[in-house]
Amino acid sequence: TFYNRATQEKTAPGSTYKMLSSVAGLTEGVINGNSYISCSGVFDKITPSPKCWIYPSAHGSLNVVGALQHSCNDFFYEVGYRLGQDSNGNYDSDTGLEKLAKYAKMFGFGATSGLSELEYKPKISDNSAVMSAIGQGKNDYTPSQIARYATTLVNQKKCYNLNLVGKIKSSDGKKEKTNKAKVHNKVSIASTTWDAVYKGMYGVVNGSQSSISQYFKSLKEDGIQVAGKTGTAQENKSKPNHALFISFAPYNNPEICTTVVIP
Repeated sequence: TFYNRATQEKTAPGSTYKMLSSVAGLTEGVINGNSYISCSGVFDKITPSPKCWIYPSAHGSLNVVGALQHSCNDFFYEVGYRLGQDSNGNYDSDTGLEKLAKYAKMFGFGATSGLSELEYKPKISDNSAVMSAIGQGKNDYTPSQIARYATTLVNQKKCYNLNLVGKIKSSDGKKEKTNKAKVHNKVSIASTTWDAVYKGMYGVVNGSQSSISQYFKSLKEDGIQVAGKTGTAQENKSKPNHALFISFAPYNNPEICTTVVIP
C-alpha cells in the first residue's frame, strides 16, 4: 500500500504555530503590539522549566514582531501562560488550552482539510498551554492541515477546504467544470493583528539576522518578496526533529502559499 505523506503523516507544527499563538494572544488581549517580554533563555513559571532554543544565550526584550522573526520560545511560553491566567493571575493550563483550541479551530485544525477522504484526523493539543503555544504539547497535524492553516493566514477572512483539481475540461474543450474551494469557516481578526503577524514573517525571511535569506536571494533580485516561518518539531529525544517551513509570496499581494514538512 502507498503512504500519502501529505495527508497521512502527522507531526507537531513546531514554531510554524507561533502565528496562531500570536493571533490568540493579541485577540484575547494578553499582549498587544507594544508588549515587550524578556527572554532569559529559561521560562521558570512552570516546572520543569522549558528553555528557549537559544539557551544558554537569550533574546532579551522582544515584542510580537521580533518574537516571530527570531522565533523566541520564551515569548510564546509567556503568551501560553497568560492565556491560562484568570483575573487574579492564577494559572490554569486547561483555560489556556481552551483559548488556543478556539483559534486552532478557526484556522481549520479542528477538522481534516478536505483534500482526501483518507486524511488522518488532526489532534489539537490538550496538554500544557505553555508548550502548546510553541507548537508542541499534543498538537499533531498533517502537512495538508498545516497548508490550510498557512492559506488561512494569508486569506484573512476565510478558511477554505483544500482541493487538488481546480478545473476539468473535455478533450474537445467544449465542456468545462470548475471546482471552487468550499469555505470551511469565516475568520474575524483585527487588521493590526494581521499586520504584526506579517511583519514577523517578513523578518524571518528578510531580516538582517535571517538564517534563510540566502535561499530567496534570486527571487528578491527578481522583485518577489517572500514571507515565511520556519519550524522545528520534536517528537521525542530518541528521534531526530521534524523540519517545517510555511511561506507566501509576493509579500504585498500574495498569490501562492507553500508548506514543506520534512519528517
